[in-house]
Amino acid sequence: MHATDREGTPAGPARLVVGWVLAADVTDPVLLRAYREGRDRLLELLSSWFPEFAWEMPFVERRVHPPSGALDPLELLELGAEEKLARHWDYVLVLVPNELTPRHRVAAVGVPSSALEAAVLSTARLGNGAPLADRVAALALHLLGHLFGLGHAESGPMRPFEEPAEASLEPYPPEQRETVVENLREVTDARLEEQRARWAALTFYWRAFWSDPRGIVRDILGVRPWNMPLYLGRLTAAAAVSLVYLLLTAESWEVGAHLGRAWLLAAPAASVLVATVFLFWGQNLSQVGREHGWREQLARTRIVLFGTLVLGLASLWFVLFAVSWAVAAALPLDVFAGWAGVPPERLSIPGYAAFMATIGVLAAALGGNLEEEAEIKAELLFDEET
Repeated sequence: MHATDREGTPAGPARLVVGWVLAADVTDPVLLRAYREGRDRLLELLSSWFPEFAWEMPFVERRVHPPSGALDPLELLELGAEEKLARHWDYVLVLVPNELTPRHRVAAVGVPSSALEAAVLSTARLGNGAPLADRVAALALHLLGHLFGLGHAESGPMRPFEEPAEASLEPYPPEQRETVVENLREVTDARLEEQRARWAALTFYWRAFWSDPRGIVRDILGVRPWNMPLYLGRLTAAAAVSLVYLLLTAESWEVGAHLGRAWLLAAPAASVLVATVFLFWGQNLSQVGREHGWREQLARTRIVLFGTLVLGLASLWFVLFAVSWAVAAALPLDVFAGWAGVPPERLSIPGYAAFMATIGVLAAALGGNLEEEAEIKAELLFDEET
C-alpha cells in the first residue's frame, strides 16, 4: 500500500529499488556505457508505466569474475542476493558479459530466481553497437517480469523468444500490469524487521508467510517442483532402487498388505516431511544468507525452498504410490494373497502401495543428499533458463 501521513493523506509513491550489480571486471567503455544506458532506459520506462512507485536503480560494481569464460548462474544469483540483502534492495539484476553455463538448454542469456528475488543477465549473445543498450533493457524487463510474478504470454515483453534480439521493450499488457502492481504493492509494504527489533523464530516465519501467502505459493509453483525428480538423478535412482527391491521381497508385500487406514493417512505426510527436513538441512538450504539475521526476504526465500521440496517429494510419493498400486493390481489376487500371507478378502492394496511409496520417499531423501549441492540448489532456485 501507499504510505500515508498522520492526517491520512497520501505520502507519495512507494519506494521500490531494483539494484544492478556488475559482477565481472569489464574495462570496455562501450560495454560499460551500454549497461548504464540500458539501466537508464528501463528506469525511465518503468517510472512512466508504473507511476504508483518511486523507482530507483542503483548501479554497483562487484568485479569478482574475469570478463571472459563461462560462469555458473547459481554463483551469480547468490552474489546478487547477498548484495540485495546487504543494501536493502527489493530486487537485483546481476550483469556479466560472460556466457552462462546452462543446465537444461544449449545456451542461456538470463536466469531469474523468484525465490531469491534476483536475476542474472548475460550480454554475451546480445551483440554490440547501438542496439545493445535497448537489448539489455528489453532482456532485463523480461527477467524482472518473472520476478514480479508473471509467466510467459503470447504478446508483450513476456513473450518467449528464440533469439535475444527478439526481446520486446514494450509495456506489459493491461492484465499483466494489474498483476505486477498488486504484487509490487505487497513488496513495498514495511518489512517485518522494520516493525519490531526482536522476534521469536516461529512467530517470525509465521508472519513472513502470512504477509504474502499467495506470492509465496506462486513462487513455489513457478519452479514446477513436480519436475524435480526428473532432474535430480541420484534422488530418483535411490527411490527407484528401493521400490524394485521392495517389489521383489515377500516381507514387504506381507507388511504392506496388513497396514490399515491409519497408516494410509499418517505415513505419507510424515515421510514427506521427514525427507524434506533431511534434504533441507543436509543440502545447507537453511544457510542461505545466514549472516543477515532476521530478514523477511530471507525468511520468504527459505519458506519457498522448503515448500518446493515438500511439493517435489509429495509428487514423487504419488508417482511411487501409483506404480506400486498398478503392480499389485496387475497380479492375480491369489498370488498377491499368497505373498502377503492373508486371505484375499483382507488384502489392503492401498495400504501396500502407501507403504512402498513411503519407503521410497525416505530412500529418495538419502539419495538426494548425494546430489551436488549446486545442482539441487539450481533446480530449486531457477525459475527458468531464458
